[in-house]
Amino acid sequence: MEDKLYQLSSGIEHQKKEKLKKYIGTQYDVYALDAKTQIEACKEGYSFYSDNHSATFDVFNAIYLSSKNFETINQAFIYLDKHDRKINDKDKYSNLVSWVKKVDNWALSDNLSKHLTRFLEKPEFKDIFISQLQKWNSAKNPWERRQSLVSLFYYSRTKKQHVEFDLVQKHILNLISDSDYFVQKAVGWTLRESYNVYPVQTFKFIENKIKHITSTAFTTSIEKMELDKKSHLKLLRK
Repeated sequence: MEDKLYQLSSGIEHQKKEKLKKYIGTQYDVYALDAKTQIEACKEGYSFYSDNHSATFDVFNAIYLSSKNFETINQAFIYLDKHDRKINDKDKYSNLVSWVKKVDNWALSDNLSKHLTRFLEKPEFKDIFISQLQKWNSAKNPWERRQSLVSLFYYSRTKKQHVEFDLVQKHILNLISDSDYFVQKAVGWTLRESYNVYPVQTFKFIENKIKHITSTAFTTSIEKMELDKKSHLKLLRK
């Protein structure tokens, strides 16, 4: 797989690869393949593909955990985007939870959140996944802490069921003063999405904690609010 992706990147300048690597903020090698090329490569397939999508995903899992190339790792997410419903949930869950250990950038983190959050809508996984999120909420690894927030909603519009506001509040309070930039972006993201679901409670929470919310989180948290509410909160911060 990696050889194929490397060949597809042969005409891309080294400078472009390094620029994208810096933008993503990863230590992995980056080939700077555009999204269309990556999707087409996954669609064309690899020698390990089979009609058993769970078995194929297990191979992707092994590749994800061993690769040091961004696009190679990302192929697992692209395959999952296409075949999510055809993969055994139990195996998928155990694999995805382990993937956070390889995350070192916002792009992979967000891709992982997109798929992990779906387990909150599956009755047989909800409780066990909430327990996992609670562990990540106090983890040393900042990408685990970020995951404990973004996975609560990802984008609230993509979900038919949502976690309770008390849980959201608890996770945010624990990380409201976190020193990591991407965790702070996650605080803002989660408040923004929480406002879409629980506007009254979330607005009151932001009002009450206005002096404790960092500028990074605050800017993101009010992105989708009505103008009058934005203005009110901005005045409170002055």
